[in-house]
Formats: sequence, C-alpha cells, structure tokens
Amino acid sequence: MRYIISILFLLITFNTIAQQRIKGKVTDEHDLPLPGTTITLKHTTDGKIRSHAISDSLGAFEFRNIHAGSYHIGVAFITYGSQTRQITIGDGPVEVLLFKLLPSTQQLQEVTIKGKKQAITLSAGNATMNVEQSSLAQSQSAYDLLKSLPGVNVNKDGEVLIKGKSGVTVMIDGEPVEISGAQLKNLLKGTPGTTLQSIQVMNNPPANMDAAGTGGVINLVFKKKIKKGVNGTISSNVSKGYYYKTNQSLNMTYGTPKWNLNLLYSFDFEHNHNRDSMFRSQNLDNTPAGQTDKQFSMNQLQLNPEKSNAHLAKIGIDHYFDDKNSLNLNLSFNDMRNPTDGRTVTRFSTGMVQDSLLNQRNILLNTLRNLDYGLKFKHAFSDLKYLTAAAQFNNLKSNGSEDYTILKTFNSGTTPSELRYRNSYPSRIDRKIFRVDYVQELTRGEKKSGRFEAGLKSSFTNLNNSQFSENRVDQLWQPVPERANDFQYKEAIHAAYADMNIAREPWTFNAGFRLEHTNISGKGQGNANTVHQNYLSLFPNALIGYKVSDNYNLSLTYNRRIERPDYDKLNPAVRYLDLYTTQQGNPQLKAQFSNNIELNQQFLSFIDLTLGYSSIKDPIYSTYVSSPGASSSQTNINTGHQQQWQASLSFPVPGVDWWENNQSLYFFTSQFNDNLENKNLKEQASSFGVFSYNAFKLPANFSLELSVWYQSGGLYSNFRFKPMSEVNFGINKKILNDKINIGVSLSDALYGGVFKGDVLSNNAQVFKMDSRTDSRQIKLNVSFNFGRKPKAETPANESLESDRLPSGKGQQIEKPAKL
Repeated sequence: MRYIISILFLLITFNTIAQQRIKGKVTDEHDLPLPGTTITLKHTTDGKIRSHAISDSLGAFEFRNIHAGSYHIGVAFITYGSQTRQITIGDGPVEVLLFKLLPSTQQLQEVTIKGKKQAITLSAGNATMNVEQSSLAQSQSAYDLLKSLPGVNVNKDGEVLIKGKSGVTVMIDGEPVEISGAQLKNLLKGTPGTTLQSIQVMNNPPANMDAAGTGGVINLVFKKKIKKGVNGTISSNVSKGYYYKTNQSLNMTYGTPKWNLNLLYSFDFEHNHNRDSMFRSQNLDNTPAGQTDKQFSMNQLQLNPEKSNAHLAKIGIDHYFDDKNSLNLNLSFNDMRNPTDGRTVTRFSTGMVQDSLLNQRNILLNTLRNLDYGLKFKHAFSDLKYLTAAAQFNNLKSNGSEDYTILKTFNSGTTPSELRYRNSYPSRIDRKIFRVDYVQELTRGEKKSGRFEAGLKSSFTNLNNSQFSENRVDQLWQPVPERANDFQYKEAIHAAYADMNIAREPWTFNAGFRLEHTNISGKGQGNANTVHQNYLSLFPNALIGYKVSDNYNLSLTYNRRIERPDYDKLNPAVRYLDLYTTQQGNPQLKAQFSNNIELNQQFLSFIDLTLGYSSIKDPIYSTYVSSPGASSSQTNINTGHQQQWQASLSFPVPGVDWWENNQSLYFFTSQFNDNLENKNLKEQASSFGVFSYNAFKLPANFSLELSVWYQSGGLYSNFRFKPMSEVNFGINKKILNDKINIGVSLSDALYGGVFKGDVLSNNAQVFKMDSRTDSRQIKLNVSFNFGRKPKAETPANESLESDRLPSGKGQQIEKPAKL
C-alpha cells in the first residue's frame, strides 16, 4: 500500500510540475495592442481545442495549467490575417509569445470573434480610437472626433495640433490629404463618425509612410469589414444645438470566396452657429500712458451661420484570382456646399465716444468636389513574402465666393456711405501617386522573428488657384486688377524606403530610412518662378526596446520628419476678409524639419509613461501681424529654431469588468521667436492636459459613455490662448439581438470648447480674440445591423457575451469537458 501511495504521489507531483503557463501578446501592423483578439489552444495529436483566451486592452493573454505536450496556438481578429504557431510544453519555462497581425486582404470566414476592441487604446505615446466600439463617437463628425483624442487640438482655421506641435499630417486610409486647412475642416465636418472604423494618432510612423508630419500623423480609417454574404449597417443621427443637424449613412458589404464588395454612402446636413469677436485698443500718438479717454479702440463681432450639405460615397472591390494574386479597386467621391449669410459689425471709438460704425453683410459660398480612385495589385510569393503595386489618382475642384456689402456710419451726422465688392477663388488640384512595396516576414526556426519592408513611391501634384475681384461702382461691377491672381503650383516627390523589424527576447529592434526628393515650383500672375524649391532629404527611423521584466518594458525611438508648406500658404495673393483684415500667403516659406526622440516606459503591462523632445528647424506658423491703427494681416512665416519637451502618462484603472476606461495626462512646452514689426518677439509657455474615457456596462443591455478633456492655456505662434475643455456623455441600448442600437448623447455639456486668446505684438496694444461654435448639442442616433453573423466555433452552451475586459487583464475560457 505504501508503494502505491508513493507512486500516486510521484505521478501527481510530476503532473503538477509539467503544468505550465503560456503568456503572449498580440499587436497590429503599427505595433499597437489588439484587444479582444481570440486565441485558441489545440492539441497537435487530436486537433481538439483545449482552451480559449481573449486578449486584454494591452493585447496580452495567458493560458494557465497547461500540461506537457505539443500544441497549436491560433490567433485571429476580424479584418486581420490569422496566425498559427506550434509550441512544445516541457518542464522548462515557456517563452513569451509575440504575435503581430496584419490587415487581411481576404475575408475571414467562420471565425468566432468573442471579444472586441476597446474604444480607446493608448500605448507608447500613440493613441487609437476604435470608432466602431463607441456609440458616443459614432454620433459625432470626424472633425469633432479629432478634438476628442488625447492631446489633439483643432484651431478655428482647421489646423490640427498634437500636444502643441503644428505640422500634423492628416491621412485617409494611409494616404495624406493634400488640401488646405479650411478645406480639410469642411471635409472632416462632412464625414460622420458612423463611416469610420478607427482614428490613429502616431508619433513615430513607420518608414513605409510619407515623412510628412513634424507634429505627428493622424490616420482616418474608413469601414471596410467584409464577411461572407450580404451584411451592413444603416445609421441615422439627428442633433440640436443652436440649429438642427442630421446625417444618414449606409455601409454594405458582400463577400464570396472570389469577390469582396464594399459600399459606403453618407449624407450630412449641418447648420452651424459661428460667432467670432475681436477687440483692439491702443493709445493715440502723444497720449500719456494710463490716460484712457484718448484711447483708440476697435470692437468687431462676426456672426456667420453656415449651412452645409455633404455627400460621401466610397466603393471598394476586391478580386482574388487565386491564393497568390488579388486586385483591389477603390473609388471615393465627396461633394460639399457651404453657403453662409452672415453679418460683421465693427465699432470704432475714442475713449468712451463712438466715432463710426461698420455694418457688413457677408454672403459666402464654398463648394468642393473631390474624386479619388485607384488600383492595387498584390502577389504573394509565399505565406511569408509578398509584393504590392498601386496607382492612386485624385481630382479636386473647389470654388469660394465672397460678396460683401459694407455700410459705414459716422457720428458726425454725414450721410452713410456704402461699399460693395466681391471675390471668387476657383481652384483645381490633380494628383497622381504610384508605389511598389515588398514585404517579407523573417523567421527563426518555426517562429516569426521579424519583418523586412522596402518600397518606392512617386507623387505628382498640379494645382491652379485663381482669384478674381470686383468693386461695385455706379451700379456696375468693375474688375480690380491689383487683387487678381492666377497661382500655378507643381510638386513632385520621389521616395525610396527600407525598414527592418527584429524581435529577439528580451530585445526588439526597428531600423528604417526614407529618402525623399522634393521639387516644387509655383508662380503667380505676371510673376516668374515665385516659388522654386529642390532638395533631397533623408529621414531615419529607429526603435530599441528591452524587456527588463514581466512588469517593466523600456523603449527608445528616434525619427526625422518634414512639413512642407501647403500651397495656400505659398500663394502670394492678398485676400480681403474685411476692410481692415487681410490674408496673404508667403512664397518664401521653407520646409519645416524636426528631429524627435521619445523614451517610453511601460509598468505592470498597462501603465505607459512617455518623455519626448523635438528640435524643430524653420517652424511654420500662421501669424497675425498688426500695426498701429486698425489694420491687421494674417500670414505664414518661418520662425526661429524651436525646442519642445513633452511628457504623457496613460493608464486604465484595472479590475472592474463593467468599466472600460483610459486615463491620460500630458504636458508640453511651446516657443515663439521671430521678428514682428521689425522687433524680435520671444515668448514661451508650458501647458498640460487631461483626458478621460469611460464606458460603463449597465443591466438590460444598456451602456453609458463619458469622455472628458481639458487643456490649460498655452502658446501657439503669437497667440496666447486660454484653457479649453469638453464634457461629452451618452447612453445607448441594444435591442433585437444587438441588431438595433439606440443612443442619446450630449456633447460639450458645459460649453467649454470656446477658443479665447490674446494676439502678442511689439506694439503697445490690447488685441483679444474669441471664437465660438455650435459645439454643445444633444443627439439621437439609431443604427441597424443587417446580414448574417459569423458561424460560431465554440460550443452552443458557451456564453457568447462580448464582455468588456478590465484593462491589464486577459480572459481565459476553458473548454468544457465531455461527460
């Protein structure tokens, strides 16, 4: 009996020792975590599934109590290619497994997706908003969503900033948007959140992306999920702020083994309330300091209620000739009209006495029609290497028209005088892009250990921007030649890149470079070669990562970036916004270069601390230049060398199943150093911000979302702006087996998203600006999902509830034992 007990004891001990843990992490093509990934563990001998796991918000997963033997681990996430890896469990510890999934070019059939991405993921200074996972995000436009990302701000002119840094490149599905800031603002406002899959903020973009973007890159990814059969979503949104607004969208897909079809259409109508005010005051000549009765002041109020109609249509067709060859056709069309019938009232005073009053009527109309289309061919030499070739074409036509009627009244009792003038700005942009990319996965034994990429790209842009101006004289329109202009702009950029990514536990290495040759020429009416730039630039990109322990990871990144002046910033034509305010480009603008270094530390697998430094050469800023009197001009200049520091801390509060959240704190510095009015103006400031996203899972299939952001005052160019904030929340419910989602939300509940600032100048004056939009809105959103669900791979008695996972914790689902 003693021997039997001893043998049983040894067997139990051996069995316990042989049981191991398997840990791993899943990331996407940008090395960002993929939460909600399905991981299956199958025994090699019988092919039966032993266990399931769902990756957490950091992409991590873990299998516990795994017996010795040979297993296959499968990793799958919808719209990404799956991976399978064989491992052998023995007595020794198991190496941490790293999986990097790439976007799939073929549909995923019969794959069970038991988890889902979280709405906000933050890692290594980067941020991703998975719009599909947030009803609150789907109720907003792409323009509003940009402002809801950690550290991202959009000024009133449409320029995007990341942690105070200008020179941000906005991309759509991986390609830069080559339009002006005002046009981009209109384009984003006409893009409903229901049409987007995600928005990515990248501080260290890979070498296969353009080097443009000294402040970072924001990539808008449109929906293109393909499942077998006919599937889709219909969404409708109605909102009420100062005025009513609505948008409707349809996203439909059809998938077969050989064909994929994606169709997206949206209509957006917005009636916006825009209110801008400006106040300037200064002492008159020979007036003693402090004597206000001789102080000259100008007080201006603009009310420009803007109506806009926007149509967006996208078509994507994929054909798979065989397992190695596929062809993609994409077509995108935007059409927008933005009419405005507004008023501008300007008061001039000396001391407390009003001298004169200007009443100006503003009849404005902006139209934009954008057609984007292209082909992409992919050939797979094997499962580990493939080649893609693509051609993309873009044609954009726009026209802006202004009709101003100004009535000037004097207190002296003289007869009011009237002035009327109008301007027209037709524009056309034609762009062609050609690129070839080669990708090869690197292996070490049977495991993938890295990735090599190389490619060539050429882009050609031709632009023609005209200006026609007329004055109304004696009931007749007469041209004004001195305000006419015809600006022709050509840009050619040729690029070659190579990138290598290697993972050798505990080290991770990434090194890449991008070589770009830029040739730019532009000339205005009657001017020869107003703009001419020709230069060759090298943009290195590097990352070194080291895993110190399971609870501490360290990485250091470096990259060099460029921001080329937009064509509208180079156009020397003068644009009159009113009698006293002009806008003019600067043909002498040079490209802006930056060298960026970031140190990232990850604690406990879910707390990210990032420290960054940027050295910026020839920074480009939009600047207000004022002179004594009432006149001011908005132009663009290269300022002196600038150094910026930034730090950010992001983390979720872990351990609560019904609360998905991400919290972020960030800090950055800003500088301005240049000559204004023939004197040097040197200013600097420090700013901090807070971002919080929270989603609460409630009973009866209700969910509640709350997002809050706050940014302290700071400095941008020669503007010193005041603190801004937004509080957004919404509640939604799913019915009819999750096919219908109904949501109600309130954006900018406390109306803190108001831009207020002081214009800094070397003149002894006060110059204040205040810009308000219709940001506080209550919204009703309804969406309906139709089509067939993916076939479940799990047993029927296993719960299919897609619970939101607590941050920093994965979920292991044990396979039920058969009786």
